[in-house]
Amino acid sequence: MFNSQTINTRGLLTAAIIGSASAYSIPRDTFTPTIKGTPQVLGLVSDPSLNRDSCGSVRFQTRDFWTCRDTQVNDEQGRPGGGTISSTAGFTPFNFDGTPYVEETNIVRMTGDNHEPFYPMTNEQCSACNLCNGNTAGACLDGKTRYALWPDSPPMVTAGQFEGQITAYTWIRNQKLEGLALLQDNPSTALHKITYDPFNPDPKALPSVSIANPEFWPEGSFAYGSYGNMVNDGVAYLYAKADDNGKPIALAKVAADSVEDKSKYQYWVGGSWTSKQPAITDSNAHLVNAGAGGQGTYYYYEPWNRYVWIGQAGISISAEFFITTAAEPQGPWSQPTLLYKGVDGNATLPAYSLQAHPTLRPGSRNEVYLTYSKVDRWDGVELDVYSTPLIRIEWE
Repeated sequence: MFNSQTINTRGLLTAAIIGSASAYSIPRDTFTPTIKGTPQVLGLVSDPSLNRDSCGSVRFQTRDFWTCRDTQVNDEQGRPGGGTISSTAGFTPFNFDGTPYVEETNIVRMTGDNHEPFYPMTNEQCSACNLCNGNTAGACLDGKTRYALWPDSPPMVTAGQFEGQITAYTWIRNQKLEGLALLQDNPSTALHKITYDPFNPDPKALPSVSIANPEFWPEGSFAYGSYGNMVNDGVAYLYAKADDNGKPIALAKVAADSVEDKSKYQYWVGGSWTSKQPAITDSNAHLVNAGAGGQGTYYYYEPWNRYVWIGQAGISISAEFFITTAAEPQGPWSQPTLLYKGVDGNATLPAYSLQAHPTLRPGSRNEVYLTYSKVDRWDGVELDVYSTPLIRIEWE
């Protein structure tokens, strides 16, 4: 569902972004991306039998692999019903030219066997709320709270993206909510390991996933990799965003083949890399303009020789995509600017979970694909229906 880290306010969007940047007298990247023509809405990424929220994706060789947050099974009329599954996953196909395959019904069809949450609960969560006995939503026995295993980013592939066995990782904060309110700032973060055999004869079979470390990042620390991540030249760059103290962003790096070994990590602090993990309150670890504050996607884009972040502003519930770029993963980053405005839904929280999908792009094309969660009311009834528009943007 809606990310509890995002403030539910529409106003003062541009002023807040400019104001936060103007407080610092630091260099900024001056690169300016330019859109060619008009962005194209290709269709909806969907499994019509499911009501899926907040999806992100990454290429798993010949298909794109998607992970989503809260999911409900639809009835015969396409109306959501039944219980909630805290996370689900699926695959979408490509055309022969490497572009996403869109059916004549304007559906990019997602397939996968989703009867249980894709990401498992930790043993502590199971014990605390009896979550592992068919409780697919993570709801606790008090009827008010739940553990929401909501990935903020798609899996980060560290091996096998184009051939061989696939290994990927996801960091998920062990957040406990009451409604949409986070009960504890900066909770601990679990590291999930995903493995997949691309030669599996069952096209609906999902990858295997296990908990590599239930508290990889302890409570009260930066959750590196949760807010965003990417791999470039064999190095994983991992971004974190705090829940308090201005919600600063921080950066760590590690060799892509050493993700599970915290002794190999380095952290960007005070203008250089160090092996000492900074405190979440250490302002020397805070990056400026490395995002607009909301959910988004980091990636490296070869045609520009730039690191890119595309996503939502931190005080927005609108489908307004912002972009910022940098020559290095730590910056300096450009001031976030508005890139594209999608169509909002008509629900109370009309649009969120804005994502870029860099691995949907064929290598020869100068473009990017975007999605977001568009939320509408079912024929005026108190029932939210989620859709995932897929947008193609071509660059000059």
